[in-house]
Amino acid sequence: MIPSNLIRPLAWCLPILAPAARGLEIRDYDPADHDRFTNFPAAPVVNPDQLFAGRDLSGVGWFVAEPDIQMALVSRRHLLFANHFYGAVAGGEVRFLNAAGTTVTRTIAGRNIVTLDGEASDLVLVRLDSPIDPASGVSPLPYLDLADPTDAEGETIGIVGRGPVLGGTGVVGRDVLEDVETFDRTIDYGGVGVLTNRYCHFDFPLNGGTADEGLLQSGDSGSPTFVDWSGTAALVGVHSYISFIDTPGPNDKWLNYDLFVPRYVDQLNLLLAPEGYRMRPVNAPITTLAGITATVQDPPRRARPLTLVFTLGNIGGDLTGNVEVEFDFAPGEEPDSVSGAGWVGESGGGRFTLRRATLAAGAIETLEASWSAAPLVESIQPGITWRSDSAPQESIEPLIALSPSFAAWADGLAEPGPGDDPDGDDLANLLEYALGGDPESGAMQLPNGEPARPVLTLAGGVASYRFPERIDAAERGLDYSVEFSSDLSGGSWTSTPPPGLSSNAVAYDPPLAGFVKRSVSWPVDDDFRFARLVVTLNE
Repeated sequence: MIPSNLIRPLAWCLPILAPAARGLEIRDYDPADHDRFTNFPAAPVVNPDQLFAGRDLSGVGWFVAEPDIQMALVSRRHLLFANHFYGAVAGGEVRFLNAAGTTVTRTIAGRNIVTLDGEASDLVLVRLDSPIDPASGVSPLPYLDLADPTDAEGETIGIVGRGPVLGGTGVVGRDVLEDVETFDRTIDYGGVGVLTNRYCHFDFPLNGGTADEGLLQSGDSGSPTFVDWSGTAALVGVHSYISFIDTPGPNDKWLNYDLFVPRYVDQLNLLLAPEGYRMRPVNAPITTLAGITATVQDPPRRARPLTLVFTLGNIGGDLTGNVEVEFDFAPGEEPDSVSGAGWVGESGGGRFTLRRATLAAGAIETLEASWSAAPLVESIQPGITWRSDSAPQESIEPLIALSPSFAAWADGLAEPGPGDDPDGDDLANLLEYALGGDPESGAMQLPNGEPARPVLTLAGGVASYRFPERIDAAERGLDYSVEFSSDLSGGSWTSTPPPGLSSNAVAYDPPLAGFVKRSVSWPVDDDFRFARLVVTLNE
């Protein structure tokens, strides 16, 4: 155990080697090598010459009120930070910079203290007020997942911290991870009490050492340390405290202690899963996600209930995580809901996002977009995009044709029911729909001057029954049938045709858009003296 008088939590420790300094002390500080940004904070630009400029550090944000306080994004909505320093940032804003030079800002909305074996630790999971969109170009940092955590010892690390000038830019130093402890350590952090932690550390010798080595200073708590892992910045630590080792001879040194993030992953995942996230392993095996769509209704119709089913399968051989599916709809075409069992959903504008912490190999999930009444358009074409932390992003844009419907035709009528008669012309809405009439005019003529009702005529011993018929009747679910009777009594009507019946359809002259003239004819017979049109709707 290190003597407590030599332990200094970074929120309140004083600079030792350079009293005028404020922040991460880099042995041979050079702004060109170590500053994360230029023109900071007014118009920040990623420093192209910084030590780790080739690594994606867009997920390392800064605290707007004190912009050299740094913190690491680990999900679209969560940061890792130090418990003992959380009070300095609570309720404030965090800002990120993407590769294109655009900033993204969120507000800190709360925290969860991470525990080890039921005991509070110095690590907190900080929640933002809203997720950061993947299209923003700001990416959460993965963490270093090794089967044996001590294999991280000897790896090159980047150390993020405050710059040497108060309120200046953040800096990144370079060091080597000296030690990953294999036991939990309990330390008194003063105002926040005794905390149980797992640490790793890197050294700052007082004599000798390399040019880019850093010594953590007051206000560096919560800033991240990452391993340069095959070209990716893999989170390994969160700054917590420093201690001094006084040894005989010229080997005195400071030890920079970080909370060793991989030790906390199980606990972090338990906190993240209810919101559809997990910690992102840098070595996650690549897998493949495949998606297809279908509609429950066949055919789908305008102004009628509609359910679009999206089926997503993990067709690879490994579990994947941070699974996201985005549905984008044109304005006015948004569904009432998009959901899936076990998925966490959010919506805004025309976008619906569903998330799931993990998806097992071979698993198939079904998501549904539902409308109580489909849009009044000929077709919809949503964009559906899916991704995970170990599967590439893919997308489709299914074109869904929406057939006509009675409900769409009746939309806006004061009395829209099939049996209603708004204009009182004794022609119910369904018949007006089937025959091309105007349900609100009471007119007995169609636009081309033809009668809006069926007409029965007798000529040369032949009875003819004529009426308008929609050309796309089958698509609309309309069925026209003629029934016959000898005496108009209720029980005498039959759909059995008279002997010699013929039926044909011809174009109207003058034309009537969308309709043909149906003519049903039969030789006059006393058993078939009357005819009536029966229209049924099957949508």
